[in-house]
Amino acid sequence: MISKTFVSLYFFSDRLLLLQLDASKKKVKKYSSVDLPEGVLRKNKVYDKELLATTLRSVWSKLKIKEKSVGLVIPELSTFTKLLTIPKINLSEMDEAVRWQAQEFLPTNLTEMTMDWKIVSRKDREYEVLVVALEKKILSDYVESAELAGLYPIAVEIPSLCLVRAADEKDEVGKLIFYKNFGEIVIILTQGGKIFGSSVLETKDSASYLNTVKRMVSHYKDVKVEKIYLGGAEISENLANELGKITGGEVKLIKSRISGINEKQMQEFIIPLNMQFNQWTEPSDPFSLNLLPPNLVDKYKSAKLRLQIWSLTLTITLFVWISFLVTLGAYLFMNQQISEAKIKNGSTSSFADQRQKAISDVKYINGVTDKVTKIKKSTFYPQNMLQLVNSAKPPGVTIIKYKLDLDRGQIDVEGSAINRQELITFKDNLEANSDISSIQIPVTSFETETNLQFRLGFEYKPIKATVPAVKR
Repeated sequence: MISKTFVSLYFFSDRLLLLQLDASKKKVKKYSSVDLPEGVLRKNKVYDKELLATTLRSVWSKLKIKEKSVGLVIPELSTFTKLLTIPKINLSEMDEAVRWQAQEFLPTNLTEMTMDWKIVSRKDREYEVLVVALEKKILSDYVESAELAGLYPIAVEIPSLCLVRAADEKDEVGKLIFYKNFGEIVIILTQGGKIFGSSVLETKDSASYLNTVKRMVSHYKDVKVEKIYLGGAEISENLANELGKITGGEVKLIKSRISGINEKQMQEFIIPLNMQFNQWTEPSDPFSLNLLPPNLVDKYKSAKLRLQIWSLTLTITLFVWISFLVTLGAYLFMNQQISEAKIKNGSTSSFADQRQKAISDVKYINGVTDKVTKIKKSTFYPQNMLQLVNSAKPPGVTIIKYKLDLDRGQIDVEGSAINRQELITFKDNLEANSDISSIQIPVTSFETETNLQFRLGFEYKPIKATVPAVKR
């Protein structure tokens, strides 16, 4: 699902920052700062999806960007971040436990939010989990605007995660990150990938944001700030000195060893740049964080499966046609050779020899033709088998993974069922099909009453009938 290369899009209230690295992740390939039309975003929410999509299409055309996969950085003010402590339980039970605790700090019901989390620390008896959430409507407006522009969102995150990554999240010392760019200020207190607190300000009053730093440092007394990382195009030497006095930590400038842009531009694009460095996975991964909506994940999986089936069908069709054309070419060539032999040798005995040779060649060609015909007859298209599975699947069963063995006629599927009865119904429906046999479901698939994770295998008779018997 996750593309190797993509374009990062970071949204401000009146501006869009765009950046793409090359495949090596060592050089900037494209970057641009784009003024957004007035009224496209209001209070960090998309107000006009069509106008935003038109703007994105215009940018892609103007910059001649070929890449369609994008990563979205949603404004920090639209999101909620929390560090939770969860007792050490099975990873399969983590999502339910995290969601139950997260409901306590979220402003609305969890059903109205899109949430993801990742494990940032593992101790003897507990996990520390970083949770990020935002309203589904806000997220869907950004995602749908990108899709209207013909783009494919593959990842969604927030500025603070990009900044923590930029400030070396593997370093276990306490850090204060201060970002100031285009009138936006993001202040983060972090340690080893954990975000203890963050604040977003839109002010030019230095006393205001310095007081915010003081309050954060005072509130999170357990985090000793040893390093201060500064980022953004509006940082200054005076700001560095003031922050150093407050925390007593070593002041550093966020840097990146990347070519294609100068130091000033790198500071301006520090957030979309560092989104590029993450190893993106699906939201279901407990050790990564991706706010991509679940419906998009399912959509991309289905599209990938359709592409794989289409590729396999095309390969088989090409093989059959190539074999046919080779046979036809050989036949025409042999006919030409026979004709030339008749002209050159008029004697009866020589003609008889030529005739015998021609007969032998024709037999060979007929043999090749028979083989091609048998190959075509024994070709089975995977979409027919997948259609059998989907037609037998009741509403309460979801297929996550298919494994097709076209040589042996063995089909294995993995998925989930909302309860045992739905899984049993799925099995009964398959058994009712005369082309399916030897259905097997491990007993472990029935361990729970609801939300079953199952594996199921069966044999497809039309293929199985063509497989030679094995001597035992």
